[in-house]
Amino acid sequence: MGLETIIVLALIVVAGVLFLTETLSIDLVALVIMATLILSGIISPDEGIAGFSNRATVTISALFVLSGGLFKTGAANFAGLFLSRLGKRSYWFTLLAMMLSIGALSAFMNHTAVVAIFIPVVLDIARDIKASPSKLLMPLAYSSMFGGACTLIGSSTNILVGSIAERSGVPPFGMFEFAGFGLILFGVGILYMFVIGIRMIPAFAGSVTFMTPVGHQVNTMIHGPGRFRFTDFVRVGAPLNFMFWVLATLLIPRFWPF
Repeated sequence: MGLETIIVLALIVVAGVLFLTETLSIDLVALVIMATLILSGIISPDEGIAGFSNRATVTISALFVLSGGLFKTGAANFAGLFLSRLGKRSYWFTLLAMMLSIGALSAFMNHTAVVAIFIPVVLDIARDIKASPSKLLMPLAYSSMFGGACTLIGSSTNILVGSIAERSGVPPFGMFEFAGFGLILFGVGILYMFVIGIRMIPAFAGSVTFMTPVGHQVNTMIHGPGRFRFTDFVRVGAPLNFMFWVLATLLIPRFWPF
């Protein structure tokens, strides 16, 4: 084992401990790790900052601007007003309606964009119905990922996999290639969040891929507004990850026989 390998493994352990304990903020830990890799010569400066010019990074930044614009102009308030009215009757009905509608939108829009647009809407709904934002933000993020798994364009991961598969000689994936498998995950995920997951989310009145705030973009996006801790995503996301792993092991060979 070379010195560079030892350094990288040590950095992974240190980053994991810092993420878990939240001694430093997540963004600061990421920057320190990047700087350490550059200063140690393991990666070049160009490689170290390449992520800042990555299309995904720029897209997410732009989506926050788009989210603010839609919120300020009132374009996103129609759904928020509808969900707020539901919330005055029943928090649980609002939660279910939000997860189903966000999941449906995420199947036909990039789910990261959906979350960026609806974060301010959901924060307003939480204030109107006097509910903890964390009790709506985590279901928002997770339901967007459930819905995004149902179509080719719902998730950047699906698009990437489709592109790689096509370059490898596999026939192109259709728009609804993932629908059968994705709808099962969507149903199981919504049921889990509604019955079990919501009760495991801490309430921060003023104050997740699923398991950590850095495992997926949408988890990172709600981490600050919801005032979540690293362990909150682990507690809610670990059982969900395990269930999805079991479903994937059992169902993928049926949908895509090897």
